[in-house]
Amino acid sequence: MSVELLRDTMDFLSTCLKEGKPDAAVRLELLARGFEEKLAELYEQFQCSERSFGYMAEQLGITTWGLYALLERRGLRTTNL
Repeated sequence: MSVELLRDTMDFLSTCLKEGKPDAAVRLELLARGFEEKLAELYEQFQCSERSFGYMAEQLGITTWGLYALLERRGLRTTNL
């Protein structure tokens, strides 16, 4: 985890504590942030041909069809050619 990401997460948790957000909402947000970070990392590796599309989907815990749809919705390339 990068220092910047760690600082951002700590700021987020501090804000949540001050606002009194429910634990479930905080956990859900942290989970989403972790997914987004992993997606960005894997997508960069995929674009550099360091990882396959199938590997990226497997690591994210989704099907290749699900990953294809996710990338399409975000306007990201689905090939690394």
